[in-house]
Amino acid sequence: MSQILEEVLEEFSKLAAIPRPSKHEQAVSNFLREYLNELGISALQDLKWNVIAEIPASAGYEGAPLTILQAHMDMVCVAEVGYEYNPLRDPIKLVRNKKFLEAEGTSLGADDGMGIAVILYILRHADEFEHGPIRVIFTVDEEAGMSGAINLSEKYLYDAAYLINLDSEKFDEVVVGSAGNIKVNFSREIKYTTPNENFTAAVKIKISGLSGGHSGIEIADSRANAIKILGNFLQSIREHGNFQLASFNAGTANNVIPSSAEVVIVTNLPAPDISDAGELFAERIEKIYGAQNFKVEVSVAQVPEKVFSAEDFESLSELITLIHSGVYSVKGKNPLTSANVGIIRTGESVEVELLARSNITELLTDFINLFAQTAKVTGFGVNFGAPAPAWDFKQNSRLTEIVTEVFTDQNGFMPKVYISHAGLECSFFAAKNPALDIVSIGTTNDDIHSPRERLHLDTVDPHVNLIVETLKKIAADNSQ
Repeated sequence: MSQILEEVLEEFSKLAAIPRPSKHEQAVSNFLREYLNELGISALQDLKWNVIAEIPASAGYEGAPLTILQAHMDMVCVAEVGYEYNPLRDPIKLVRNKKFLEAEGTSLGADDGMGIAVILYILRHADEFEHGPIRVIFTVDEEAGMSGAINLSEKYLYDAAYLINLDSEKFDEVVVGSAGNIKVNFSREIKYTTPNENFTAAVKIKISGLSGGHSGIEIADSRANAIKILGNFLQSIREHGNFQLASFNAGTANNVIPSSAEVVIVTNLPAPDISDAGELFAERIEKIYGAQNFKVEVSVAQVPEKVFSAEDFESLSELITLIHSGVYSVKGKNPLTSANVGIIRTGESVEVELLARSNITELLTDFINLFAQTAKVTGFGVNFGAPAPAWDFKQNSRLTEIVTEVFTDQNGFMPKVYISHAGLECSFFAAKNPALDIVSIGTTNDDIHSPRERLHLDTVDPHVNLIVETLKKIAADNSQ
């Protein structure tokens, strides 16, 4: 293994030791500020805990354009079913073999801990190559609202020519645009009632084994959504007999395709009959989605004191049925609009959280109209978050040209240059400074936002070399 890889992984291990779920980044922000100061780099924190640092140009290259290196601190924290993990307290336990870096039982946090680790490595070696002025920006809350990017002062962007975002997931891709999105929350107060006196048994139904994944990157891969699947299974049970719903819970984040879900129902149907129906249903799901690990688990539960009223259960069933979770439209071979039903929680009310995406900002309005009508039809209330704009591709981008040339020279083939359907902070940076020339690149990371997340170790060295050579070429372009 190379010295570059070992040093980058050493930086990453420091981040993995610090719990950093979205909206809880103060500890990692403090660490990064202090660490940069120890390296002799002046760093500051803004009121949102973003960290900003300035690295002077190499001697003779002070006139080169300012380039920003940017990554985000937070990570999506998810664990395997049954794995004991508190994201506010527990570090990530790293597992390494010859090809991959993974985590024991949890998401790895390479999204976007690798971006930060690579930047830290480059800063430690910045005196070994010629470069213009560099500004480093580490943001917070990318995964759960992008409040770090939204609230970043424009003064850190307006004087820069280039911005390299290190938050993409394929080494051989250069992202030059991304989707906008809007958060949607459906809610309805539940009127509970006592269980039907003829329904003497309670059953917990749990589905698991679906692939899950990132709702922007994997949304076009025909990955089954556990909320939709369990809703379909409940409809199929109705063919065998009646039941009442006591609870329905699933999902970890609105931008994660849920891989498991569970309900508790009260019924007079024997549990073995429901199990038999589950086995047939699992065969159907495997045939449709190829979900070989999918299973339906049926177990006896304690009879609850209250269940949904018939009207509330029907409304929830209608909502789950009517919302399409997946790709809505495509442009060429790529998703143009999509939506993901990411979370459902039941308590005093039922809450359903959804994230809709579009690579054309103006189309987000169509989602607002669609989901407002869906709420009206199903008797739910609906709230919309502030739309996040799409990042539009910049024609004649010099940075895209430089990165593509450098990549091709280093690797012997051209990278894929494309517009992503995932959301990136670049959209807010571009909105604050439309003249900013931006690309997004990264190491190859599989199955982000899931416990199967892993880093391809062989992409770390070439990724670092790509950034270093790009910085050198930017400086050389403007050395006169």
